[in-house]
Amino acid sequence: MAQAQHVALERLEQISRGLRSRTSDDLRKRSAVQLRELVAVCYRDYSPEQFQVFYNSVNNKITQLITHGSDSSERLRGIYALDALIDFEGVDVGVKYTRFTQNLKTILRGKDINPMQPAAIALGKLCQPGGSMISEVVDSEVNTALEWLQNERVEERRYSAVLVLRELARSAPTLMYQYILIIFDWIWIGLRDTWQLIWATSAETVSACFRILRERDQEMKQLWMSKIYNESKAGLKINTVESIHGSLLVLKELLEQGAMYMQEHYQEACEIVFKHKDHRDPTIRKTMVLMILDLASYLPADFAHTWLHKFMVYLLGMLKKDKERNNAFLAIGNIANSVKSAIAPYLDGVLIYVREGLSVQSRKRGSVNLVFNYISRLAVAVGQTLSKYMEALLDPIFACDLTPKLTQALIDMGFYIPLVKPTIQERLLDMLSMVLCGEPLKPLSALQLNTLNLVPIIPKDAKDPHAYKHRKAEVKLALNTLGSFDFSGHVLNEFVRDVAIKYVEDNL
Repeated sequence: MAQAQHVALERLEQISRGLRSRTSDDLRKRSAVQLRELVAVCYRDYSPEQFQVFYNSVNNKITQLITHGSDSSERLRGIYALDALIDFEGVDVGVKYTRFTQNLKTILRGKDINPMQPAAIALGKLCQPGGSMISEVVDSEVNTALEWLQNERVEERRYSAVLVLRELARSAPTLMYQYILIIFDWIWIGLRDTWQLIWATSAETVSACFRILRERDQEMKQLWMSKIYNESKAGLKINTVESIHGSLLVLKELLEQGAMYMQEHYQEACEIVFKHKDHRDPTIRKTMVLMILDLASYLPADFAHTWLHKFMVYLLGMLKKDKERNNAFLAIGNIANSVKSAIAPYLDGVLIYVREGLSVQSRKRGSVNLVFNYISRLAVAVGQTLSKYMEALLDPIFACDLTPKLTQALIDMGFYIPLVKPTIQERLLDMLSMVLCGEPLKPLSALQLNTLNLVPIIPKDAKDPHAYKHRKAEVKLALNTLGSFDFSGHVLNEFVRDVAIKYVEDNL
């Protein structure tokens, strides 16, 4: 048994080195899982006394990383390891909760923001089972968080406070129900903060609280939602950037989480969003654009009848600006998904910018994935209505490199616009053949036997690692597309056997 303990401690050291990795967060997370597995094996194989000695060694290493770590990286490793052991049941529950909460408090009450989110998530996970002991932890942490929101102007503490409230609301809803009213009273401080991490997390806290209300007393839910809706309108009248933005964030959550509540306030919400479309602050304008999507999905028919044209005029204006075009594509694509064929009158104006977004100049400036997302959503929304635009769209589409988003756009177009499916099949096969063979697809009988030997297998000794990695990913995608895309009507047995198989033999 002494030998087994020695082996386990050696394995613990190996895992600890993985946790200390500075090169890969994934490696640290895998090492944490391996630690959990090692602890389970030792619990099974050791006597209680021997296991306790080993488990104390594990906890000491975790505490050392969290409380005495020299930087964010070391503290993160400790949090990952602690998180992996939360659901391990082979130890005294009281001791585990006491030790783990103390370690997490060290992070959440510190000044290093980087490990705060995983620490808050771990705290929420720790509090999931409930019970009297957990109730005391939740009460203590909520009171501390609310105190920091009310009295502290230190950014790190405000951020920690809203993180804790968010994660406890997500993980311990029954225990958190009693605190929702007071959270709604004070969360406005976080919502109106100037730091994005704080206001964004505060909005997520509101969302988590709404989810708790949704499952419970409907009368109380209406009362609380009315209270926070009225507070959001009052915040708009304060007319500072922070107060307006905080109010918009809450309105957004009400549209997403408020169910039927917002129906009677829908037109007013549309007016509020439209009023702020030209606000001087870019964060407010960006949030406003995101809210258009919520308005469209909340009551699609009402939106299409009353507000679609007004907002489309604004979004078409955004398409003319290079810096705002991607956000406009995202918004219009989601709106199309909600209003379906009602988007059709605007297609002429939008598709001009789709072609421009796929141009050589645009591809050089950055990714065209958002354009392909937009094309996919349009195909789903309007189907055959797009067919008259296909001749103008397919050339720029197939001039782009093969990517997963391009492939998905072609799948959606082929399915929802059947008339264009045969053309898409032929052009995609040519594209795949160019990737795999360096030339368009032709009958295999037209290939000379010695030509097949020239199929460009990926070189193993590529001098440029990035180019090698890119080429390998491109070939994998081409092979996957060849195997999964609907090429019905085409006989590809010989092509797959004699060409694609060369890459399979190359261990791709």
